[in-house]
Amino acid sequence: MSKFNLLRRRPAARSPIVTVAAPGVVNHQGGAGHVRDAKSELFLLAVANMVGEDTFYEAADDRDSRYGELVRRVALDDPQWMARFLRWLRTEANMRSASLVGAAEFVKARLDNRADDGLSNRAVVASVLQRADEPGELIAYWFARYGRRLPKPVKRGVADAVRALYDERSFLKWDSGNRGVRFADVLRLVHPAPRDAVQDALFEHILRDGPPAPELTVLTRRRALMALPAGRRRTALDPAELRAAGMTWEALAGWLQGPLDAEAWQAVIPGMGYMACLAEGTPIWLPDGTTAPIEEVVRRRLPVLAYDKEWDTRPVKYGANQGVRDRSVGTLVPTVPTEWIDAGTRRSARIRFVSGRVIIATVDHRWIRQRTRGRKTWEWATTADLVVGDRIPAPLTASYFGEEGDAWDGYFVGAMMGDGGMTSVTPEFHGDPDDGAVAFMREFATKLGCRVVEQPNGKIVRLRFPYKQWKRNPVTEVLRHYGVWGLGCANKALPDRPFSREFWVGLLSGLIDTDGCVRLRTNAKGTRHATVEIGTISSRLAEQVADALLRLGVTSTVRRRSPRDAVSEVAGRTVVSRHDLYVVEVSRATAVVKLAELLELRISYKATRLAEVAEVVRHVQPATSEMHGYDESVALDRIVGIEDAGEVPAYCVRVEPSHLFVANGLVTGNCLRNLRNFDEAGIPDEVADRVAARLADPGQVARSRQFPFRFLSAYRSARSSRWDAALERALDASLANVPSLPGRTLILIDRSASMWMCDRRSAVTFADQAAVFGCALAVRAEKPTVVVFGWDSREVEVPRDGALLPFVESLDMFSATNTAAAVRRHYRRHDRVVLLTDEQSATADASAGLPRRVPLYVWNVAGYRYGGTPSGLGNRHTFGGLTDAAFRMIPLLEAGRVARWPF
Repeated sequence: MSKFNLLRRRPAARSPIVTVAAPGVVNHQGGAGHVRDAKSELFLLAVANMVGEDTFYEAADDRDSRYGELVRRVALDDPQWMARFLRWLRTEANMRSASLVGAAEFVKARLDNRADDGLSNRAVVASVLQRADEPGELIAYWFARYGRRLPKPVKRGVADAVRALYDERSFLKWDSGNRGVRFADVLRLVHPAPRDAVQDALFEHILRDGPPAPELTVLTRRRALMALPAGRRRTALDPAELRAAGMTWEALAGWLQGPLDAEAWQAVIPGMGYMACLAEGTPIWLPDGTTAPIEEVVRRRLPVLAYDKEWDTRPVKYGANQGVRDRSVGTLVPTVPTEWIDAGTRRSARIRFVSGRVIIATVDHRWIRQRTRGRKTWEWATTADLVVGDRIPAPLTASYFGEEGDAWDGYFVGAMMGDGGMTSVTPEFHGDPDDGAVAFMREFATKLGCRVVEQPNGKIVRLRFPYKQWKRNPVTEVLRHYGVWGLGCANKALPDRPFSREFWVGLLSGLIDTDGCVRLRTNAKGTRHATVEIGTISSRLAEQVADALLRLGVTSTVRRRSPRDAVSEVAGRTVVSRHDLYVVEVSRATAVVKLAELLELRISYKATRLAEVAEVVRHVQPATSEMHGYDESVALDRIVGIEDAGEVPAYCVRVEPSHLFVANGLVTGNCLRNLRNFDEAGIPDEVADRVAARLADPGQVARSRQFPFRFLSAYRSARSSRWDAALERALDASLANVPSLPGRTLILIDRSASMWMCDRRSAVTFADQAAVFGCALAVRAEKPTVVVFGWDSREVEVPRDGALLPFVESLDMFSATNTAAAVRRHYRRHDRVVLLTDEQSATADASAGLPRRVPLYVWNVAGYRYGGTPSGLGNRHTFGGLTDAAFRMIPLLEAGRVARWPF
């Protein structure tokens, strides 16, 4: 009889939180404890650690000391893992204080132990500083912990963050006299290099005080508002002027020196504006030089590249006293959105641009465009307002890249994608034996210790890089490393990885040397025009090349030629391709000059030709007359077609302060919703009704991926019952994000005394989080049994069609904890057991009463040192943090697959 090879037997699945054997260990209630390895303990603590906050069993100092010790230990054992974890902890898990403390302790441990493994401490510090007040927070922590001497990696990492984060609005919002380390202190300590003249003036103003320089328009406007007599301020509530002066609602209350009435609220709260959404699949530019589809940005809560200031979009008025228009557009900087929005399926339009780029956006998506009449300034428009001929800005200063690869590797990969063969047994390259590309290939192979076999073929030579006996081919390994080995011509493209600037310059040089050409044409009027072209039959490669050029400040156009037009010459013979040919063309004079300065071509005649044509068109200047206040940091891409695209899944982010980010190489607007303060008293009923309707809109909430317990927090903090119905509908819609669990599921929610702790800034306790999450699972499960327990336990009926928020409020509170008894009492041949708890129980292992074949999933909400169950293999698994990744763990593990760290 077969014992193992059974149809229903699933393979054992692993999860990242693992326990190790440690006899005699007890938890805080005296029950048997399970010791986790350092990474597992650190993860569960970090995603629940509010730093400086007491919990039921651990004082704040003890908890923070344990956290610091774990960080220091893992920083030495596995620094690469720790660096990734800290960045994820700040950007996706949104654990602000824990990530700052973690970065400081990480650097301290590595400096004390003289770690020298090539990992940048500076980069780790910069990666966790995502808001303008955080450089001061990290320095204050270091001063309190280790004294007033800052090591160089901390200084440099903080300086990098300051350069990216400090602007006029952040200075007004975050710098105040009640902070121990102010903006001026940070500047004196780390000496950041300003990124432009405006930031230079800002730094000088922060250090010297006094009247702001003329280029500091936000500070100048704020100063003018503050100079108004208090009695006249309520008559100056112009929403546009308040926004231009960086006036938040908190600052407005102080400025008015009195309560915010209805008029004041309507002036400062963003109106029920447009819901800016982009279609699924739209590539968004990220700070590491890569792109990600908009749905991935929303799902993973990724940072984006966004402008650091609002653009001047005031209506054009003529005559005296109109004020000086701000002609600058600011700088693209890494920005963590304040909202990530899944808006559901919505009607959309496909917009085609002269560059060949295409963006699908909802009809109410916001764009910033150049006015077509009069003074050609910036103005806001929706997709429905756009017409063929409108010009949309494209960034020319997005010089953000990763660190992977160098110029040599880039040239090799580019040349191989041009004239190389990567699908046979060994790599091949075809070229003129006397040109620089072939010479480079010989040198590159020699550098790697790889033999080169040359086979003449008419005017060209075929280079082969054969295997060495019993060893891997090093040339193949380079191609494999960069993800291009084995790709046919139509599929050639790079993986979306953070390649360095040098790598991209090398790759573009290799592509132009092999598959590119340089032309100089003279039109009928005698004007000479230069173009540089790269041809490929891979549409994806053409898109990547165009993106890389734009990040380097070079505009281009991608043109598709049908097979009958795709004619080329190979070995003296005319060949007609059977594939569409995609040609990336650089034709603007300033772009050709810039490209000539960037590239390092190795084929001498092409290098000479490029230098010659660049010199011919060098005298041409940007067309500054195109727009009043034209900024050389942007180009203008013209719309050539607008078509209906039907209903599509739509997503968006919200970024401050500009509301502008980059989608598919074009500047686009974001969502204007801001619901965080709408439940404060003061706004009139008609405004509240519009806000409530949008909050409860199923199309915006049903797939928003917001956690249900966030609606509980809003429900409790609302001063008026007018929000209740909208919050209930939003909560109901949000439950659709929880996966449906087939079969019978036992859900146990810990409501013992230790679960009722919360930090000073929130009214949501561990018990609340567990209850809302457990109820969300129950609503979606096929046959749930929900149990609340402490020392005693009882089953509860979760309302599937009723109001969950008051139901959660009504759940019992128990004394002590007996998890094992609750499991034994209520387990009735269920298919799985889900336990939401802090894992502190005076009794036996909670899994002891379960058959080994029944999966037990524990969600640890507190992060204490010792767990209540084994974890990591088979059918016993522990997770923490209540992140959206946790929802996906159950079906993943029940499919017998490995669940990895979420970073």
